[in-house]
Amino acid sequence: MRLPAALIDDLVDAGSREHYADASLYDYEYRRRRADVTFYRELATERRADRVLELGAGSGRVTIPLARDGHHVVALDQSKAMLARLRGRVAALPKAAADRVRVVEGDLRSFEVAGKFPLVIAAFNVLEHLYTRGEVDACLRRVAAHLAPGGAFAFDVQMPDMAWLLRDPNKRWAKTRFTDPATGRAMFYSTNHDYDPVGQIALIRLYYEPVDGKGPTRVVKLSQRKFFPAELEALVAHAGLRVVERYGDFAHRPLDATAESQVLVCERAIPRRRKPVSRRGFGST
Repeated sequence: MRLPAALIDDLVDAGSREHYADASLYDYEYRRRRADVTFYRELATERRADRVLELGAGSGRVTIPLARDGHHVVALDQSKAMLARLRGRVAALPKAAADRVRVVEGDLRSFEVAGKFPLVIAAFNVLEHLYTRGEVDACLRRVAAHLAPGGAFAFDVQMPDMAWLLRDPNKRWAKTRFTDPATGRAMFYSTNHDYDPVGQIALIRLYYEPVDGKGPTRVVKLSQRKFFPAELEALVAHAGLRVVERYGDFAHRPLDATAESQVLVCERAIPRRRKPVSRRGFGST
């Protein structure tokens, strides 16, 4: 049974914010995620991108390595907590690298920054926080408007896993023990979710509970829009872009049914010149 529309809207809104409110915990949870960072660094080098616009830059997991590599990065995000963390990390860089980063608060659907970019990126499922076709289209058109001639837009989203999406929402999954980086307490982490098959949105709940049972369980919401490959290609095309590379992981493996990610590199579509319509013979008897 589908959840009520008003409830879905409330959960989506909360799920777009709550997971990013604790920037130190976020960094701790994803500290070992490196393959995507390597992919975007290599792409920036291959594209000779002196300037990079990063959408959903968060706390700087990709921003900082790009700046260290010598790229000028405009890092855009909407979360104040993540931006504060990013500014702190930038301030700790050597001056030359810090001067290459400009931190901007902005919305994926309406951002506007000065200049054109040879490379725009949106790493680690950022586009999954665009929940409707209109929001996706608005973002992609802003991207196209910020691309320099010959520039590229690279991003990744998850490959929908129907077995995962249709899991029992009343059970807890992926139970893991970890140490909270802020408090030093031993904690259990687990998840479950509801999936709205009409909106294609996963409404995820992340549970953080003390191992010793002393204290409340904290529940953090995370909402993600799921994109199927043909649908994603159509959305890109509708916004005036074209897919020039597509992979199933960050090691350039082909996209197939076993892939966990969809990694796309897009460019502006080349306008097709329409052939004039011959009117010879029109109206003749």
